[in-house]
Amino acid sequence: MRLALIGLGNMGMAHLAIFKSLQPRAQIGAVADSHVPFAERAAADVPAAAVFHDALDCVQNADVDAVVVATADDTHREIVHACIERGLSVLCEKPLTTSADQSLQLVNAERATGHRLVQVGFMRRFDPDYQNIYRTLQSGRVGEPVLISQRHHNPLAVITFDDQQLVSSSASHDIDAFRWLTGEEIKQVALVAKTSRDGSTVTVVLTLTSQSGVVGVIELGRGPGMHYDIGCEVVGSGSSVTLDSPALAADWMERFHGAYRAQDAAWLAAVAAGSNTGPSAYDGYANNAVVDAALDSLASGQWPRAVGTAGDGRHSRPQKSLR
Repeated sequence: MRLALIGLGNMGMAHLAIFKSLQPRAQIGAVADSHVPFAERAAADVPAAAVFHDALDCVQNADVDAVVVATADDTHREIVHACIERGLSVLCEKPLTTSADQSLQLVNAERATGHRLVQVGFMRRFDPDYQNIYRTLQSGRVGEPVLISQRHHNPLAVITFDDQQLVSSSASHDIDAFRWLTGEEIKQVALVAKTSRDGSTVTVVLTLTSQSGVVGVIELGRGPGMHYDIGCEVVGSGSSVTLDSPALAADWMERFHGAYRAQDAAWLAAVAAGSNTGPSAYDGYANNAVVDAALDSLASGQWPRAVGTAGDGRHSRPQKSLR
């Protein structure tokens, strides 16, 4: 598989290192970034790759089979749409786009091709600790899921998001994990937020309700008094299961390095086999719909807010496969 890597900041370079390690199954045929120093840095690392400074030029003209998108969030829609138009498989970092409307446009564009082309980078589905929770739930050992509690903390040195950015960016992983673990859509969301007077610390709490009534509580925060910390516990009618607590990590790249590698390797194999079952464009859209409703709850002070999703239901359920 000949790949184009578009967006060569920290996340893009992490993907580049992973795909280099997956040679010869993966060959990096092109790299692209509008920031010239980033493009030159990647070119020095993979001198055989064609170098582009325009993302769309790369998608339209690079001699590649598939594309990895790790650019700024607000550029995803245009780049992914160009990939769909050319018939290229694409792994896009979350969020798929910055709104449910934009993501639904991509869902419809992909459906018009008759092929699965888009995967969204919800890499927690590929993390062994999250997979253990998933398998435990599927086994029925905890009984009927009743409550899923998640925690997501970042030190101020790593994340400087305000309350809206914590929801639109950081919370997307937790929202996807809730949909994936329950196997259901989210019908309601509520959001409250608190920022310290000096602005150094921000905390938001989302409350989710699934179609069958499973309750989700997601607490996110950033500030100088926090260290990077991820938590998840599922309480069922018969028992509970908790995310294993690995040694403290400095940031998400350290904590989830294995998940990113597993995700990239699985995507590469699935694209080659024409059997991609990873997080879909619809999963990206459904995530956006929850985020939009949560931000509406924050802005209006009204909660809970209903989450509206569109489509014919063919892809409305979260993908069950761990592949």
